[in-house]
Amino acid sequence: MTIEAIADAKEDFDGWLEARKDYLTSSQMFTWRGVSIPDWWDDTRQSIEDEKFGGRHKIFDHEATVSMAHGTFDEENIMHKFGAAVGARVEPCNKLFVNDRWPHLAASIDGFVYAPKGTPDYTLFQAPTILDEVRTDMDNSIEGEQAILCEIKKSTSTKWQTEVPVYYRPQLQTQLHILDLPAAVIVAETIKRGDDQKWRWFWDMRAYLVLRNPVWESKLDQANREFGEMKAKYG
Repeated sequence: MTIEAIADAKEDFDGWLEARKDYLTSSQMFTWRGVSIPDWWDDTRQSIEDEKFGGRHKIFDHEATVSMAHGTFDEENIMHKFGAAVGARVEPCNKLFVNDRWPHLAASIDGFVYAPKGTPDYTLFQAPTILDEVRTDMDNSIEGEQAILCEIKKSTSTKWQTEVPVYYRPQLQTQLHILDLPAAVIVAETIKRGDDQKWRWFWDMRAYLVLRNPVWESKLDQANREFGEMKAKYG
């Protein structure tokens, strides 16, 4: 198994975009599989095919574009805030990785986080017990100086208060398998509704540790085969 970084969005964003065209990426895995797709989800396997091979450029409306820009600009800051909160070193990384085990798949990541060794800062979590739980989970999942993935989101969805939204789970599992890592922490800078003021929202941070699931290998085998067949169709 050979893992290689083939592009870096931080160093060469246009080159990173161009490199992604040749692969089915981890962020597209949810759409590609078509499982548990919400009614409001616009992307389809056909839209991926059109984008990769038909010259279609996805166009976002103004509100979505502005929201994505905020997420892009805030990504590293959110990661560093999480590092400060959990008492761990973080390492931003915006590279595109491939693994010769699945030659038609690729994973773009946000960075890495190491074992929590410092003093936690509870001021960034509305529910401090969540921070203690994720620190314990990290301690149990990180060996020595090993790093695990750190995936960052910025979202106003209240789903983050209780779980990782279903549409991010295939992305995480694909990243973990391509980089051959045991676990990831997915961190959302998000909102919490006031307990006694349902109309008011407060900034919050939520983090969950996700373990690599070996069953996902078969899903990647299938996606790799299907996307390879699609590429061959277009020559």
